[in-house]
Amino acid sequence: MDEHNLKCEVLGRYKYYYSIYKKMASQNLEFEEVYDIIAFRIILDTIPQCYEALGLIHSLWKPVAKKFKDYIGVPKLNMYQSLHTTVIGPFGERIEMQIRTHEMDKVAKSGIAAHWSYKEGRRFDEKMNKTFSWIQDLVEHQEDFGDPDEFLENVRIDLFPDEVYVFTPRGEIKSFPRGATPVDFAYLIHTEVGNQCTGAKVNGRIVPLQYELKTGDTVEIFTSKKG
Repeated sequence: MDEHNLKCEVLGRYKYYYSIYKKMASQNLEFEEVYDIIAFRIILDTIPQCYEALGLIHSLWKPVAKKFKDYIGVPKLNMYQSLHTTVIGPFGERIEMQIRTHEMDKVAKSGIAAHWSYKEGRRFDEKMNKTFSWIQDLVEHQEDFGDPDEFLENVRIDLFPDEVYVFTPRGEIKSFPRGATPVDFAYLIHTEVGNQCTGAKVNGRIVPLQYELKTGDTVEIFTSKKG
């Protein structure tokens, strides 16, 4: 990295024996299928630097097929962003690499709660922090649910008596008082979006604009310019 003037922070770790055993048991894997026994995290300043670092790593070590994921271009629902790749190291060992910016690393460590608090300009109390930690964990493990409806059912839990929390299509969280509708959601996004709102989808299904939003809903707004 130094040779290419890429200023970065590099962190490394080994997976402990018990962690390896738990992963093999829970995912029904053979030892050879555990690719993150050795892992490094590379933290840089900008997104272009992340992709440049990825190119350098792949030019030095052979990447493992089907073990590359671009969560920067396509973030997870919980707003996690990073480049993941697994390569064959200099001694034939498999090494997992995570490449991200400092901002992405902060979001990955603090989760939805801090990101939402920053975006909304609101402060968190301990109760709210625990609540969003629960959501963070649930979304992080969404792939464990075989049925999407099962996942949505687990998310649709009223966490507070007076507020509901819904997702934008990009995974951002918005809060509303109980009884809010897609129209309220549209106006929160932007006044013009609210003025031009003609319909809405919730969790992939068209709903009436009078639909009452529930915690965990993903809301998409349709607009049409009025002549």
